[in-house]
Amino acid sequence: MEKMKSRKPHTKSRNGCLPCKTRHVKCDETKPACVNCDTYGKICEYAPPKTKIAINNHVSPYPPVSTPSSTEGGALSQSSPHSGLNPSQDFTLNILDLRLLHHWSTVTALSLNFDPEAQEVLRSYFVKIGFDHPYLLHGILALAALHLSRLDQSLSSDYLLQAARHHDAALNQFRAAVQELDHSNFEAVFSFAFILFPYSCGLPVDLESGAEHVLGGEVQHLSLVRMVRPMVKQFYIPMFETELGHLVPRDTQGIDFERTPSGTGLENLQRFFRATRHLHTPDINEAYYNAIHPLEILFETASHGPDPPSASLVKMWPHEISQQFLDLLSERQPGALIIFAHYGVLLSRTRHFGSWRGVRRGYFRSHRRYWMTNGEPGWIGLRSK
Repeated sequence: MEKMKSRKPHTKSRNGCLPCKTRHVKCDETKPACVNCDTYGKICEYAPPKTKIAINNHVSPYPPVSTPSSTEGGALSQSSPHSGLNPSQDFTLNILDLRLLHHWSTVTALSLNFDPEAQEVLRSYFVKIGFDHPYLLHGILALAALHLSRLDQSLSSDYLLQAARHHDAALNQFRAAVQELDHSNFEAVFSFAFILFPYSCGLPVDLESGAEHVLGGEVQHLSLVRMVRPMVKQFYIPMFETELGHLVPRDTQGIDFERTPSGTGLENLQRFFRATRHLHTPDINEAYYNAIHPLEILFETASHGPDPPSASLVKMWPHEISQQFLDLLSERQPGALIIFAHYGVLLSRTRHFGSWRGVRRGYFRSHRRYWMTNGEPGWIGLRSK
């Protein structure tokens, strides 16, 4: 019986030189040149040693956006005796998100309000709520990234990309998670609604993309602000009993949108509306009236206050306008554009947003030039301090 041939003992090597690996021959790993390379006159090169990187501190490109739930307890679980994980396992910190969170707590949150109690709510309490409601945490990081994009021009495009990713994740998770409002989530929904407005105000305006594209973005943001209004109305009173009550400015309390305003400075806008009523159907006239009337109330409230209007006061206008008005605005109907331009004046007067100012002002000025160039009515009766 023929004996089976036995293989020569072979020790597997993963550290051989590159030419030997290419030729699939065993390398004796002699340095600076192995025997094979020396025999055949090859240049003997070795691959650099592999190193493990535990922390990712790159600024760009951005890593995939992850939710807090997917990485919850990542770093802390290394020392947990019940984690069931190998203690030597590497854990990667998302330095980008940590940087955004730090900027939110130390800079952005403080720029949104001047009241110390309100600043503490934004700086700390929002983040605490966000740990249980990831869409809020994504919204916080989106706003912080957007803020940084304005402060650090050298990395502006990188931060804008990060802001867009977190904002998209926030909206997707918000729509999926919030089917109805209850005592378990109303604080998170209120907080999320709060940060949507400064985010829309802080977005850069790409005037090169055309007026229609820019206006479409504005309509989308107005629709988003309007969307949250019915959800939070039933919990508005209970909200005052929580930490979020510190965020409600005095100029927003006790406003009656049913009363008749006087001395608002928008008399020319009213005259324009009356002079063009015969051009529109009754439903369009109603949509215009329901947009002008609350705007007059807000202008009057802002003019009687000792300070510039709060952002919360200005944010009340999108809550009062109708869907039909938004449709008319999307269609770039002259009447809707003129009303919206007056809202832009009120928006430019808001206090807070110290490092956010000037973004929307350029947008409204560009639209004024656009309308006048194309023969549309200008900003009739527009007044600004």
